Amino acid sequence: MNIQSFIETLNFSNYFLQIFTPILFSIFDIITGYIQAIINKNVDSSKMREGLLHKVLVIIIIIISCVIDITFRLPAVPKIVSIYIIIMELTSILENLNKSGLNIRKNK
Repeated sequence: MNIQSFIETLNFSNYFLQIFTPILFSIFDIITGYIQAIINKNVDSSKMREGLLHKVLVIIIIIISCVIDITFRLPAVPKIVSIYIIIMELTSILENLNKSGLNIRKNK
């Protein structure tokens, strides 16, 4: 299986979910990050501002990828961007859960 056929098999049920799902994962990352900061008594407003600004940049990247798709008819671009962001945010969520004391990794 080559990369192009693999990307074609990764389909969101509609374009709205392709945009909304990575944003939802970003929101979950913000929430879990804030909760773990409260648990660890490490709430820092400058870190929160920086994190929110990073999330705004993620949303801008999603919009740019959609513009590339619409302009150049490259539907793989927003798919790849969305999947990458989902994986990135899921990793961050898992890190937040581990930092909060909820160890969800399997022991080797």
